[in-house]
Amino acid sequence: MRLRDLWFAVATAFTLVQADRGPYFQSSRFEDGDLGQLPTETYRSTALMGPILNYVKSNPQCKDGQYTLIAPRGMVVRDPGPTIIDQDSHLVWTKHYGQTYNANVYRYKGQDYLTFWVGNDGIVGHGDGTYYMLDSAYEEAYTVRGANGLPADLHEFHITGDETAIFTVYDVVPADLRSGGGPEKGWIWDGTFQEVDIETGQLLFQWRASEHFNLTDGYRGREGTGDSQDRPWDFFHINSVDKDATGNFLVSSRYMSCLTYIDGRIGKIIWRLGGKHNDFQDLSAGAATNFTWQHHARFRDNGSAITLFDNASRGEGAPSLTSRGLYLDLDTQQMTVRVRHEYWNPHPISSQSQGSVQLLDSGNILLGYGANAAWTEYTIAGEVLCHVHFGPQSAFGAGNVLSYRVFKHAWTGRPRTNPDLALYRYEAAVSWNGATEVATWVLEASDTQPDDDDEESITFLTAVPKSGFETIIPIPAQTSQVYLRVLGLNATGQILGATAWLQWDPAADEVALGRGDSDADDAASSIDVRAFLFFAVGFSSAFVLAVCAWFVRRRVAARAAGPEGNRERGGWRPVDEFNGDEHDLSEGEFEGVEFSLLGNERLSRSTFSGELDDDGD
Repeated sequence: MRLRDLWFAVATAFTLVQADRGPYFQSSRFEDGDLGQLPTETYRSTALMGPILNYVKSNPQCKDGQYTLIAPRGMVVRDPGPTIIDQDSHLVWTKHYGQTYNANVYRYKGQDYLTFWVGNDGIVGHGDGTYYMLDSAYEEAYTVRGANGLPADLHEFHITGDETAIFTVYDVVPADLRSGGGPEKGWIWDGTFQEVDIETGQLLFQWRASEHFNLTDGYRGREGTGDSQDRPWDFFHINSVDKDATGNFLVSSRYMSCLTYIDGRIGKIIWRLGGKHNDFQDLSAGAATNFTWQHHARFRDNGSAITLFDNASRGEGAPSLTSRGLYLDLDTQQMTVRVRHEYWNPHPISSQSQGSVQLLDSGNILLGYGANAAWTEYTIAGEVLCHVHFGPQSAFGAGNVLSYRVFKHAWTGRPRTNPDLALYRYEAAVSWNGATEVATWVLEASDTQPDDDDEESITFLTAVPKSGFETIIPIPAQTSQVYLRVLGLNATGQILGATAWLQWDPAADEVALGRGDSDADDAASSIDVRAFLFFAVGFSSAFVLAVCAWFVRRRVAARAAGPEGNRERGGWRPVDEFNGDEHDLSEGEFEGVEFSLLGNERLSRSTFSGELDDDGD
């Protein structure tokens, strides 16, 4: 197809048939868990699953063109990994890496990188893993591990203004615990952080809490730990580190309920904010220093301010107080602190662990609620603009679905894979995991599978604008060619990528699949849908009968609603074209995620139960 034809395709793109289901708005069925503990949408062209969101409150001001980054994990998260969501709440990119924390975007040497931690997070609330830095093609450009053989922990990974990496470390060391009511020859988890060179892994700076804090400075006792190397006492619990322009560090200690400013040359304590040894006069009647069990402290405004997430709650058995975001003004000359802004949710959330506060490019404030599957975007003054759940409120705090932090950033994804394509009857489903610049999908046809240079045999069929993660393209009824493919175009008509050529038979009972991440020789495959149906019926015949009964009701309603000609090709119509509570299914009928069956119906499959560590904060 000639370039002028592509421009014509962009200019005359037909109305989109959208595949993505979400999001919901103020859906009580979502919040009650009737749609599953992890409401998820599936796609025809790929095996990936995307989260479905419920907007408790929405506002157009949240649509700033940026992307939300979460790392869902928990007992019902089947394929944990970093996840990017667009401003319309549709999946952009995800990949199964395993237990993942702290998905974020940092600029390093002039390029943006997607960063996150992956590893073993079951070490009594700590971790031993690897920090990944993915480039715009989602390829691993850098990996960072702990220096000198120490374990790289899950709580923090931060690229500084000096283009170094700082991260937390938990290592077991012997200690005299008599001051804390323990044995002389006891053991602790030492709250440690390292600063390293990203390219070489060279250690630049290391700091240990045990060298600067007393065991009695904390608010959490031994609780039966510390007597052996197998059960060390986590007396400090470091969970965030920041570095300012002067080269000094800001450390958050969860169990000391304080922030500590540390000399970046010799590691001594310069001042402490909050906790038992607070150095600041609180000009806000205690509201600026009474934070507890906090997370994610960051310098703002050239070091004259700090943001942090005040959990106000610790865990099971402790008081469940409402969490908040804090924006504090510091005067380190007069040693005063005051609250500039507080961020309270009108739907009170008590986050027993984890959480984040981000100052967005728009000037808004984003709070992630950690152990609760939610985030909130506020104006700088504290007005709630958008409050979003990616798991039901009825299960908040249960460990089913959570994300350590939530961030929002600009991001450009240019994967080196090709788009994924599925053909069934008179519909083509196309998606491209991670591609952010596709504006239009163009469907092409050929009588024979053409060579790369055989442009003359290629016929333009139709074009539709991209919307959501997966786009459904109607195949024109008059199409006679037997090979189809789809091109992805950007906003100026440039071809970004193309699917494999697939042989198309509109009468076939098979779904033709072309995977974009496969070699050309095995890119095209098919699924025998009749065999799959036989398996599904054998596995859960009662459920299939329930779905069939529902489908009959829909067909009867469709016949009453319109002429027969509107339904002549069947296809992959979504099972529920609803948005929240107006759906007419019975309570609990759809539990968990869904998948396509015979191109028409969708059946439910049960949620996956994995394991979650005891603390996880």
